[in-house]
Amino acid sequence: MLNPPRGYLTLAWLGLIGNILVLPLAIAAILGDRPWQAANIAVGAGGVLPTAVVGIVASIALLRWRRWGQILAIVALAMALAVGLPYGIVRLVLVEQGRLATAVGSVAVWSSCTAALVYWCQPAIRRYLS
Repeated sequence: MLNPPRGYLTLAWLGLIGNILVLPLAIAAILGDRPWQAANIAVGAGGVLPTAVVGIVASIALLRWRRWGQILAIVALAMALAVGLPYGIVRLVLVEQGRLATAVGSVAVWSSCTAALVYWCQPAIRRYLS
C-alpha cells in the first residue's frame, strides 16, 4: 500500500472532529441568540446540520480509504461555503455587537474551508484512493 498524500490523515481527522463539534455548537447558537433565533433555526436546520452530517460521513469514508469520501468531502466543503458566506456577510452588516469577532471568525472559517476544498480536489488524492 502506498503512503497517503501529505496531510491526508490530518485533514480527515480534523474534518471528523470539527464536524462533530459543529453539531452542539449549532444547537447552542439556535437556542442562545434571541434576536436571531428564527434566522439561526432556518440556517442551522437547513444548512449547517446537513453540512455537518455530510462532513462526518465524508471524514469516516476518507479514514476508511473509500474513494467516494473525496467526493463527499468536496460536497460538504462547498455546502459549508454556500451557507457560511452569505450568513456571515448578512450578520456582519446587520449586527453591530461583536462585529470584529464575527469578521475574524468568518474569515477564518471561509479560508479554512477554501483551503480544505482545494486540498481535497487534488488529483493525487483520487489516484491514491483508486
